[in-house]
Amino acid sequence: MAFYIFDVDGVLTDELARPDKDVLRSIEKLHNQKIQLAFITGRSRKWLAENVFTQLDSDQDWTSLYCVAEHGAIKGKGLDIDTWELDQDFVIPKAVKEKLFEISKKQQYQGLIEWDDTKESMGTVESVHGEPGDEEHLKKTKKALNEYADEVQKIADEYGKKVVVSTYGVDVTPPDLSKEIGAKWVFTQASFEDEPVLVFGDSKGDLIMAETAKECGANEVTFFWVGEGDMPESDSYDFDSKGSSEKFAAGTKQLLKGLMEED
Repeated sequence: MAFYIFDVDGVLTDELARPDKDVLRSIEKLHNQKIQLAFITGRSRKWLAENVFTQLDSDQDWTSLYCVAEHGAIKGKGLDIDTWELDQDFVIPKAVKEKLFEISKKQQYQGLIEWDDTKESMGTVESVHGEPGDEEHLKKTKKALNEYADEVQKIADEYGKKVVVSTYGVDVTPPDLSKEIGAKWVFTQASFEDEPVLVFGDSKGDLIMAETAKECGANEVTFFWVGEGDMPESDSYDFDSKGSSEKFAAGTKQLLKGLMEED
């Protein structure tokens, strides 16, 4: 059976970071078929618990679900986030977080971005989402995220950290923390070499999950792209890539429908 690996933001959620119920129902159907599943996200475990796990069928046994939060700093299985482990090697100093927090409170960012105090390993700001269809607010939040990223780059450089801009936020992380860390952990836990690996992502940083699958020995890998702009391409590995006509969770819904109909 196939091994499905999902980013969360922009893949299981819409453009306002709201989990899509239809996509979650499809994931429940896959899980009910005993298909291996993994969530690998930059979001915190608390955010996952409150926004995604509360919408999954609690009558199903989810103990086999691989979960990676904050790119790979936090890892575990099942929906009980208290059992997941935080890798202290990937926690940035409190002094760095305090400097990042102060910048996030500047007047120019008010109503556009806000500090994410659920993050345990990194310093993160998230978009303040507007009403559905408010394209003007969306443009302003994206501009604010990019301006904040530029502004905190100096702090990141000073402390040897990196700045990562994603669909809804900006993370300041240790330089070696990426979804490669989370993906490698998943692939050391799972049996997948002879199974198709399907990776769903919406950012360039998600491509590394498909690359890691190949690096770890997967024979058949497909990267499914639901992001905005051109689909990223791997310079290191050869695998199939497929896109959707829709973006965000709508694109994931479209792709999953086609895959499940094939089965």
